[in-house]
Amino acid sequence: MKILWRSDSPLAVSGYAGQTALFVPRIAALGHEIVISAPGSYRGQPLAYGDHLIIGGARDAHGNDVLAGDYQAHKADLLITLCDLFALYPSAQDIARMNAAHWMPIDTEPAGEIDIATLRDGGGTPIAISEFGRRMLEAEGCDPLYVPHGAETGLFTPGEAREGPFTVGINAANKDLSVRKRITNQMLAFARFRERHPEARLKIHSAGQASPGLNLKAVAARLGITDATDFPDLYSYSTGVIARDAMAEWYRGLDVLSNCANEGFGLPVLEAQSCGVPVAVSDCSAGTELCGAGWKVPCELEWTDGHNAWWHWPYPKAIEAAYEAAWQAREDGKMPALRARARAFAERYDADLVLERDWKPALKSLEANLR
Repeated sequence: MKILWRSDSPLAVSGYAGQTALFVPRIAALGHEIVISAPGSYRGQPLAYGDHLIIGGARDAHGNDVLAGDYQAHKADLLITLCDLFALYPSAQDIARMNAAHWMPIDTEPAGEIDIATLRDGGGTPIAISEFGRRMLEAEGCDPLYVPHGAETGLFTPGEAREGPFTVGINAANKDLSVRKRITNQMLAFARFRERHPEARLKIHSAGQASPGLNLKAVAARLGITDATDFPDLYSYSTGVIARDAMAEWYRGLDVLSNCANEGFGLPVLEAQSCGVPVAVSDCSAGTELCGAGWKVPCELEWTDGHNAWWHWPYPKAIEAAYEAAWQAREDGKMPALRARARAFAERYDADLVLERDWKPALKSLEANLR
């Protein structure tokens, strides 16, 4: 097949871009030709990514004005989207004229109203990223395929036994005023935890100040944890020059990764566990199924407009309790067993395994149903 893959540019290293970089070469090696449409990443002339062409955007930030043209110009047999489906609603009628599959995140309960409207009006086969997403799609009457995200487990590997101060890590985008990532809840929990453990450190892999976004450095100052909180160099973070092996080293420097958020998948949860780091996650959406080793934080429902559905609000006191449990596990010598369990769990999501077990049958099904 000739596939138009619509996602972020694989020249970046995180999120959907990272999954594009991980799976496009692997899927192409199966004999498929892939052109990448990355309108959210840049504008202008096409770029080369190995043997693949990357097409930029034009006027619309989500590429709705060029999606049909990209599909036709490159004579695609199949469109695969890896993005929030609600962003494509304006082009639903164009998608209805394509063979389409949507590798789609779902982080609300039930599935977001505009996501389902895009499937209804544009058609295409949904591919659930998580078991949670599959259940939400099935509840809407859909018959989704299932392909989880994957990790490069040969790169994200465990390091030596942790020494030094107890360290909590948060790896989450800070690019809008949405509370979905719940970074401030986790910072509040850390501040309370640090009152009992003044030597503790917090590493936040995110923009300390962003517009649009939150001023996380101001939050740290208000909480009195500035001296205990580390952010990445803003230039390096913003331009995406922090290499993937550097991120693996960052994970290895943690005692626990905190991802108490509403996630369609939550790739840092998987990458951290691949490095042998246990996790603290919200007991909701994909977080529940991705906690192979660590602590699940109870949540309360919270309404989100636009999606017309429920997100989940993790209790700061419960997050704090998870940090305390991780600290106690280190004190009691239980971390080696937790680290081994985390690594074994992450290996179920190794990219080559996901390709063989999940992508191959999904692609076979999609190819058999081309119009």
